Formats: sequence, structure tokens, C-alpha cells
Amino acid sequence: MVLAAASVPASQAQDDEHPFIMPGTPAKTIPAPSPWFTGAQLLQKLERGNAATVEYLKGVFDATESGLWCYTDYKRRPTPKQSPEAMRKEAVEFLRGLPRARLKGRGAALVIEMWQIKWPCPPDGCCPGMRGM
Repeated sequence: MVLAAASVPASQAQDDEHPFIMPGTPAKTIPAPSPWFTGAQLLQKLERGNAATVEYLKGVFDATESGLWCYTDYKRRPTPKQSPEAMRKEAVEFLRGLPRARLKGRGAALVIEMWQIKWPCPPDGCCPGMRGM
């Protein structure tokens, strides 16, 4: 028995404009997903004090700390957590300082950049002195 190679219809081929195929949609491609929040949208919601947006910030913080940036003062103790209000104010200040064109990018990527500037990972890896605690 010889198995023929499966061919993918041209309508399902992936390219830069349509990087993936939505499962369950025969021969139909969709554009890449847009961000949940652009920087401008995130700034607008944070300026209003939107509690759900602060929760969004906390989720981005939790998912990226000790991997993309290091929340530590390099002492053998954890750095106290920021209050949600301090986190919101800091993000508003940072986003307001960016050029308008940058605010078209992903809001999460911009706040990660803010934390990378404030708490960069050391060259020998994240959070030295915190290991083995």
C-alpha cells in the first residue's frame, strides 16, 4: 500500500498575511489576531482607573516577571509587591511619555518594556541571590 502525500489546498496555505488557519473553518484563512489592547487603548483605560485593566496589568506582570525582567533589588529577600494603584500610575506615566506611533503597538509589550527598563535582568541570569531561598 502506498500512501500519497497530503496536499494542502492553496486556500489553506500559510503566508505572512495569514499566518494560521482557524480550526473548523474549511479552506478559510484569517488575518493574524490583533492585540487585546494597543498602547493607546491601554492608556485610555488606565487613565479612567478601570479596575479590569489593572487586573490585566497584574496578569502581564505575573506572566513575564523573572523571564523578561527581574522584579528584585538583588538582596536575599523578595522585593515587596507594588500596589495595584502604584502599578497603574507608573504605567500611565510611561505610556504618556511615548510617541503616538509607539502607542499603536501592543499594550502588554509596552508595559513589559517599562519593567525591563526599571528592573533589568542581570547578565548572569534573573534574580541572583534569590535562588535557593
